[in-house]
Amino acid sequence: MDDLKDLFVKYLSEVAGQPIAWRQAAVDRLPPYLAQRYHLVRLSIGQRRFLGILLKDNSDFSPSKFIKHLRPLLASASDVEGYCLMARDLPSYIRHRLADRKVPFVVPGRQLYWPELGLVVQARRPKCVSAPTETFTPATQAVLIYAMCQDDQEPVTPKMLSEELGYSAMTMSRALDEIEGNELGQVVRFGRERLLIFHKDKDDLWQEALPYLRNPIRETVRVKENNLPKDLHLKAGETALATMSMLIPPKEPVYAIGRKAWKNMASKVEKIPVEEEDTCRLQVWRYDPALFAREGRVDRFSLYLSLREETDERVEAALEEMMEEDAL
Repeated sequence: MDDLKDLFVKYLSEVAGQPIAWRQAAVDRLPPYLAQRYHLVRLSIGQRRFLGILLKDNSDFSPSKFIKHLRPLLASASDVEGYCLMARDLPSYIRHRLADRKVPFVVPGRQLYWPELGLVVQARRPKCVSAPTETFTPATQAVLIYAMCQDDQEPVTPKMLSEELGYSAMTMSRALDEIEGNELGQVVRFGRERLLIFHKDKDDLWQEALPYLRNPIRETVRVKENNLPKDLHLKAGETALATMSMLIPPKEPVYAIGRKAWKNMASKVEKIPVEEEDTCRLQVWRYDPALFAREGRVDRFSLYLSLREETDERVEAALEEMMEEDAL
């Protein structure tokens, strides 16, 4: 609900031109059938107080059913002047029916109907959404991996992603288009800002994103391990997998490095054609593996992508073990 709160407060404050205060409402008196459908908050707009009714699931929502629910919902907050229905999304025909019945509602970034406040903002024309792609670019994949590695999937802007991941804001803006075009996230606009929102939980997001994600390894080279700077000993491949499963680590260590870092050192180290004493395999990744590294190894999502085509049954079992133990 936090992301909807942020979207609602930002959207309404911009439209109304007044500060919005938001706090949780007591729901002890709500019958279970209502508590399952709605989340209640108290809204202060200027000097006026309202009940915010957040719709948890719009799959079976109907205006007539909502109107029947209004009396017990409003009874839980008798000191308010009115109410407003809030939803992440509503079909256009539902929005029209709500307006016909004079039910105040807001769909952040799309439409606001609140006659009591003198606020009516029509729905925008549907924007042109980018066509779906078969495979994500490295930058778009980095955005997905970034989202998977976060504890909370808060809305992000291209500028925020640019600062976190080191890409240009324009590249991150194109990544947002790709993600929305493949229906993995939603991009909404507030003023000049574009916000990427993931409505899916991590399990669903990961499973639906998998077909578009590719092996992060661009190439693998072999170098003497003592020629690799200590700060670049980022465990990858079977070496990283062995730290998260019962897999026996390989004799020849495996590390990962980003393209830029490799470009800076490629001319300074000798490539070894075959395995020798003290050699290691160095994977050159399409995006910087250090961005999502934890405990000296690459992130488990990228690790899975780098090894998912392996036919060794031991590796397959270890990958399954890793993903099960680190449940999303």
